Amino acid sequence: MNKINLLLSACLAGEKVRYDGNHNQIEQLEQLQKDFNIFLVCPEVQGGMATPRIPSEIISINPLKIQNEYGIDTTDFFLSGASIALDICKQHNIQIALFKAKSPSCGNNKIYDGTFTKTLIDGMGVTAAMLEHNNIKVFNETQIKELYEYIKH
Repeated sequence: MNKINLLLSACLAGEKVRYDGNHNQIEQLEQLQKDFNIFLVCPEVQGGMATPRIPSEIISINPLKIQNEYGIDTTDFFLSGASIALDICKQHNIQIALFKAKSPSCGNNKIYDGTFTKTLIDGMGVTAAMLEHNNIKVFNETQIKELYEYIKH
């Protein structure tokens, strides 16, 4: 049986690419590696940001503006990383992504509100939104059961 291709946030696979230089490795990683062809991405790093880095949050959606805690505009890094992730999906016919929740790149239903107070609002990260706009279904690490249900249909 052919495995389905899955775009996975590199931090969820244990790569130390988070803003603080850490990772968010998930316990289901080994099972995912058995069930899917995994393609790792960290849009922020691939978009040109360093690790570790100063946290960024989405300040406004329209027009899109992303800033770090010091008020420095980081929008272009996020857009570049999102574009790279989309290119990977197109190149490898990837229709599903499993991303880090709450991230300004990868969050698929909640993101921080741009005040750097850890306040969550409904919304999507830049990469998650770009992928969804291109008909690539995005799940987060709390939705792995839903991801498996989705691929059954």
